[in-house]
Amino acid sequence: MRVTFCLLLALTVRAGEVSPGQRIWSELETKRLALQSAHQEFEVVWTYKSGTGQKESRSKIILDMSRNVWREKDVSGSGTMMRIFDGDDAVRFEEGGEEYVRLKGRPKGEVPVPAPYRMADADWSKAKEVERRPCALPKVDHNCVLLSVPIKPSVRSAGAAGTTRVLQGTHALLVDLETGLLLAARSAQLIEDSRRSYNTEVSYNALRMSFGGKLDAELFRVPSGLKEVKELSMWDVAKIKKQLLGELAPAWTANDLSGKPVSLADLKGKMVLLDFWTTWCPPCRQDAPSLDKLYEKYGAKDLVIVGVSVSEERTVVEKFLREHPHSFPIVLTTENEMPRPFQIGVFPTYIVIDKDGKVAGAAQGDQGFGDLRKMLKKGGLEAD
Repeated sequence: MRVTFCLLLALTVRAGEVSPGQRIWSELETKRLALQSAHQEFEVVWTYKSGTGQKESRSKIILDMSRNVWREKDVSGSGTMMRIFDGDDAVRFEEGGEEYVRLKGRPKGEVPVPAPYRMADADWSKAKEVERRPCALPKVDHNCVLLSVPIKPSVRSAGAAGTTRVLQGTHALLVDLETGLLLAARSAQLIEDSRRSYNTEVSYNALRMSFGGKLDAELFRVPSGLKEVKELSMWDVAKIKKQLLGELAPAWTANDLSGKPVSLADLKGKMVLLDFWTTWCPPCRQDAPSLDKLYEKYGAKDLVIVGVSVSEERTVVEKFLREHPHSFPIVLTTENEMPRPFQIGVFPTYIVIDKDGKVAGAAQGDQGFGDLRKMLKKGGLEAD
């Protein structure tokens, strides 16, 4: 009851300051938090549009809720990430992993909510009801309300890339009037940083839902055997070989430094070498000439090399490449969403993907190029 009270208190202001849309949302929140149980499955589509092109990624969220507690399972091409809120603490871990982190940093008194319901940037004082209509979800003969809520302009972050500003945006929410459950949510924003402006859009569409009944309390507890850490460990070669060897590589699309899209799905039929590197890594510099020779020898038809610059800003990488140019495309992790297995922390790391799109091998460190030669030779390619 403590969490319910905190949430309702946060949503309640003096009657004269509450918009009709906010009043409806508060009433629906109360209904949702009163449910003994709810199960929802959402299709999630994230779209990024800029002057250099468009990117899109898809995932699925499976959500179980019981009044004040919830479990969120996010399934994508990069793996499965779990988030649990047990009424007091929120935690995050990889399915099948060995670690979990306790999520912190939320304002005092704020109750964490699952991703589809997360709208901390909403300007509820200007929320409007657009229309009411049948929910049109199989086995759910209810009416829904469509709400439109502006997103507050804000300064989202400030770092080496400069200030990032949210200029404008809107949440559009389709909510079941009987249960308070979301059936669809769409958040569109116009964002500007020191280099460019771009549009992002995230949509959640409920594929199915059910409510009532009783859920197993174990759903909302951290699995036994996991150890708490401050930050989830980055992937390394040992983990890649254990979990991905012989499996399809994670789905991944990115834009290189010139804005050209790079998609693993489009590269099937060719062998792909992903080179994870940094400008400050001596072995990366030592291996670079051999990589360029390899690309010149096979890049026309048999081999695609993609350099992945890790955790460094564009200005740093571009300055380095003016002095040490590469002939193959370079992707920045600071400007592209990376699948969890591609969040690498040892350099250089090489991942080889075969012509069928499966992970054929991985090598890392200052002796990594020797192992890479052996992997490429198995695929019929000779490295100098």
